[in-house]
Amino acid sequence: MNKKSLTIVAVLLALLFLGSLAWGISRNSAAGDLTVANEKISAEAEQLSILRAKLEAEVDSLGTAYESAVADKESLQGQLTEAQATAKAALYDMRKAQKSRKNDNDVAYQMRLQIEDLINARANLETRLAEVEQELTTLRKENVTLRQDLSTTKTEAYNYAKKSENLESMTQSMEKQINAMTLGAFKATAIQVDMYRGNKGTKVTADASRVKRLAVSFDLTDVPDKYLGVRPIYLVLSDQSGTPVTSENPVRAKAIVNGAAMDIIALEGRDVNLEKNQRLSFTHDLDVKLDAGAYRAQLFTDIGLLGAASVNLR
Repeated sequence: MNKKSLTIVAVLLALLFLGSLAWGISRNSAAGDLTVANEKISAEAEQLSILRAKLEAEVDSLGTAYESAVADKESLQGQLTEAQATAKAALYDMRKAQKSRKNDNDVAYQMRLQIEDLINARANLETRLAEVEQELTTLRKENVTLRQDLSTTKTEAYNYAKKSENLESMTQSMEKQINAMTLGAFKATAIQVDMYRGNKGTKVTADASRVKRLAVSFDLTDVPDKYLGVRPIYLVLSDQSGTPVTSENPVRAKAIVNGAAMDIIALEGRDVNLEKNQRLSFTHDLDVKLDAGAYRAQLFTDIGLLGAASVNLR
């Protein structure tokens, strides 16, 4: 082999080495500057450039150049393999880092979703809290109103209780008066007093403003023989103060009570043929409007008071 052939071989080997090295470097650069291997390959490339210049300078020494070229080729092949492995490892690390970054992005995305859910939950809780506070405010107001109503109710109940006591006292007093004034010989029993409403006055009511008609019925039993026959009977209605309720045509009469003559103003009076036992009744259309309170219906005859009964209107 002549000197020119050796030179060509050396140049081809050098070019092959440089091409392989350039390919390895290009492969390694694809991974970026992720590892220290890139710096080593760059340094080795610089050394190879120096080696190429050295080979061109020593081309005259064929034996040495050939042996050096063979040795360098084997060394460079090993370095190329190493560089390729390093580039592959760097590419793997890069892809691993990219995958890890993607996983981190997924985790961050999930965390953002959780944070948004928490923010929405907090907003819902704040809204519900405001509604509960509004409900509590309303309940407090209602509680105050209920307490006031309870206080008013207690006051009304107390007033009604006092009124009931007063009515009971008045009733007892009236009963005593009636017993003192009623005829000892005979008296009216089972006295029933009803107040009616409506134009026809057929429905019972306790509403003073709606009373239109008064009905009173009673029994006379075991009437002594000397009192049998025709006698006048009078219906008197008086309020709780004892004032008689008058009509457009009141009936004025006298009755003997406790041995003394007593003037009476009756709503109605008529002559009745008294029998031994009988039930009598009066029905009177009222000309005046009654007020709420207690009223007493009294039944008189010319010789005294037969009996009385009370009724309460609201």
